[in-house]
Amino acid sequence: MNRTVRMIAAAALGLGCLLGAGAAPAATDALPLILKQRTLVGGDGIRLSDVFANVPAENDGRIADSPAPGDRLVFSARQLFHYAKSFGLSWRPNDMREYAEVTRDSMPIPVEMVREALATALERENIGDDFDVEIYNRDVPLFVATGDRPTVIVRTLVFDPRSRRFDASVALAGAEAKSVVVNGRVAAMVSVPVLRNHAMPGDVITENDVRWSRVEARRAGPNTVSQLADLVGRTPRRPITAGQTVRLSDLRPNYVIGKGDLVTVVLKAGTMTLTARAEALEKGAVGDVIRVRNNHSRKVLETRVIAADTVTVTAAQIASIN
Repeated sequence: MNRTVRMIAAAALGLGCLLGAGAAPAATDALPLILKQRTLVGGDGIRLSDVFANVPAENDGRIADSPAPGDRLVFSARQLFHYAKSFGLSWRPNDMREYAEVTRDSMPIPVEMVREALATALERENIGDDFDVEIYNRDVPLFVATGDRPTVIVRTLVFDPRSRRFDASVALAGAEAKSVVVNGRVAAMVSVPVLRNHAMPGDVITENDVRWSRVEARRAGPNTVSQLADLVGRTPRRPITAGQTVRLSDLRPNYVIGKGDLVTVVLKAGTMTLTARAEALEKGAVGDVIRVRNNHSRKVLETRVIAADTVTVTAAQIASIN
């Protein structure tokens, strides 16, 4: 009987050893840690699983604050070994030059937002009602975390009214936000009429052919067309490109009557309308005042061009027509 008990006990001990041998690998069933050399994070903190792959959930935790938007944080091999050990994980660097680089998920601030903030600040400098802000910096290194709605503020501004240049420091709203130096100039602007489409000599410009465009005041000299009336009804002397400023010297009146043309002279007096034929002594466009000679009386009259080959006179000239 005792021998049977001993045999059962021995068998149980052997089974226990077998199970024990099989249980040892269970502690090492987790996949090995794999270092992520470069990582993008979107939150305020960096976790162990951000720099290592295969971190068990129960061994994960925060190891550092996230870098500022646009910045990066580099962990050395010594730091990574320390963090892995602190969370009960087995990892050793193959080389002490190993590292992990963590970058904050962010986006650059559109330069237009910087320009708008500068324009608001420059309005206090009494530089005029209409102006544009030109920024010399190719890049403005301001970044915001993806998804955030930034506000750009101007901390300092120095404006030289003679050169119209400025130097400013701008930042994102927030006590710890870093300032960035921005410089540029202010350009005074004016609105002028320009053509919607290319125009060729012989084309008569109508109001529908014109749109208004803002241009730098220094590009709009005394010879630049600035009034709609200076453009509508005229025709180009030479081809004019759409969207470009137009010079008065680029245009000429659209002459609908030539010198020597026979024209109809119209006189309206109350409900009565009289007509006569006359010879134009000079060319004219619609609206121009030209002289004509009455074919019957040979009197010279001053008339206003109202259409092609048609002019009108005032009631005071009826005696001359007859």
